[in-house]
Amino acid sequence: MYTAYANVVLDDGLLYEPQERTSDIQFSPAMNTMLLASWLVICAIGFAIIFLAKNTIAGAATIAIPTLVGMVIKPTFALCILMLALPTGAGVGYQGAFSLDRGVGVALAASFFFNVLLTRPGLRVRHKALWVAAGMSVWIGITSLTQPNLTWEMIRAFTQFQLVVLILIVYWILETNQESGFRWALRSYVIGMVGSIVLAIRSGQAIRAMQETRDVRYAATLGRAIDANMLSALIAIAFLSAIYLFARDRSLFWRAVYFIALLFLPLMMIRTGSRGGLVALAFTMLSPLLFVRQVLRRPGLAALLLTAIVIASASAGLLVEHQGLESSVLTRLTDLGRARQALEFRMTAVRYALDAVLIWPMGTGYWSWFERTGSQIWPHNDLIFCLGIYGVPGAILFTALVVLLMGTVKRMPLTVEKLYARAVLTFLLVMGLNIKQVSAKYYWVFLSVVLAAERIGWWHAESEEEPIEDIHHGDTEDTETET
Repeated sequence: MYTAYANVVLDDGLLYEPQERTSDIQFSPAMNTMLLASWLVICAIGFAIIFLAKNTIAGAATIAIPTLVGMVIKPTFALCILMLALPTGAGVGYQGAFSLDRGVGVALAASFFFNVLLTRPGLRVRHKALWVAAGMSVWIGITSLTQPNLTWEMIRAFTQFQLVVLILIVYWILETNQESGFRWALRSYVIGMVGSIVLAIRSGQAIRAMQETRDVRYAATLGRAIDANMLSALIAIAFLSAIYLFARDRSLFWRAVYFIALLFLPLMMIRTGSRGGLVALAFTMLSPLLFVRQVLRRPGLAALLLTAIVIASASAGLLVEHQGLESSVLTRLTDLGRARQALEFRMTAVRYALDAVLIWPMGTGYWSWFERTGSQIWPHNDLIFCLGIYGVPGAILFTALVVLLMGTVKRMPLTVEKLYARAVLTFLLVMGLNIKQVSAKYYWVFLSVVLAAERIGWWHAESEEEPIEDIHHGDTEDTETET
């Protein structure tokens, strides 16, 4: 009787853990391929309308409407679109009033709202760092109310609120979907970074932008010039993502793509002329070798890291030897006197921030900083920036955020995801000693990627332990049978 009852329970599936609902609406592989092919065809038609028929609005609408539908059905697809557009910044736009970057952000928020209504996936925010980020946004809104330039400060506070909403959506997409969504997001970012730079070079936008930037450096992706240090950070994160994907992805085609990226991206890092970016990337690449026990436990990953360092060094050496660098970039990278002057210029802003916090402990305000301190630049350091601009509470919240992120990476199991998350976080923190990143979109997006990597890492750690547990379980069963 008991055996029959147990069989009924098993047949009903009551003893099995229910499968977690994903925010992606599930289709068969053939249907997914057909939908992707249809979207690519529609995009080709839209671009033909833009470039051949010279009708930008009609072409953009032709692309945008099906894309939004796809983003609602597949939030992973929406994240991939965001990562593709992330390297372009605000450089691609229309008549100065609309940018691709802003349009993708609005579409991502709209698709998130509609998808939640359709799928209602369960999500529990497991990381306290996200709550600290939200608290930081709230504090920025509160402190902006006391600043003299109220309108501009409120706009800045609303921008920070949008960044927090963005990282929550990115985190939600990564947490409510399978590991493939994590890999596709990083693939899209690597492809978007390489494609944006190649397109900029081929179209001549980068060359025209060189005359618009200080020190005549390569400092553009598409459309208009951006800060060279920001471009350097975007490239470095793409380089780290390519290493991770090369180690985790089993596809020969994609590994060939990552290998090309590993050769190409270090060249662009040097061409930016960003000293801080090169130092931060070098420190990030060498830092895993400081963890001796982890290197001994994972010699294969250490060998892959050393191979990536050799490839990057060799490609950079070939660039310098055969093609050379622009004289301004070469001078910037080798002139110690110039580097000392730049450091002294940035330290002036740091001193202004330390003095300002004594007078305005609640912060000077983002735009009011220049009027109140007389400084020509914002502090080129994330912590000092938060201290001077957002006051002591802002610095405390930022420090808490960093500590929680470091704790998240520390408790991850030793997998490729741990090394990747630690590398990205290390680079962002070291780069944050040289430039201001807390108001940049890529900074918050990749902080959410670091948090989401924990779940993927634990999944791989458990899957690696299962065969050993199965062997021990089988030995136990054999022993009981013999007994």
